[in-house]
Amino acid sequence: MSSSTKEKKYCKWFWDETLGGEFDTWGTSTYFIEVIQVGNDLCATRQIEVYENGNVLFYDDNHFADNYGMLCDKPLSKADLLEFGITRAEFEQIWQTKTPINRLSWLAEAEQYEISN
Repeated sequence: MSSSTKEKKYCKWFWDETLGGEFDTWGTSTYFIEVIQVGNDLCATRQIEVYENGNVLFYDDNHFADNYGMLCDKPLSKADLLEFGITRAEFEQIWQTKTPINRLSWLAEAEQYEISN
């Protein structure tokens, strides 16, 4: 079953630690994650990171990792969704309005995602 036919869920949480190293000045961040259920696990399919200094990173199946970080590779729990769950509309609003610094062709990919879903 493809990820486009599975029910998607969304969560958001504040991460109160910096990335460290050369990205330490970015500050703390807020994560927005879209997940699907795979077996008993909730696996990330899209991820947005919004940093205190305004930098934004996007990750998904087409852009899994780069020099800044990567799509969450650890399963989330149903408890995470209960505590940190948000609506699809809230996630999509951020996905459609923020400009990620790690995706030169993010607009074309976002439009392709819209067409396929």
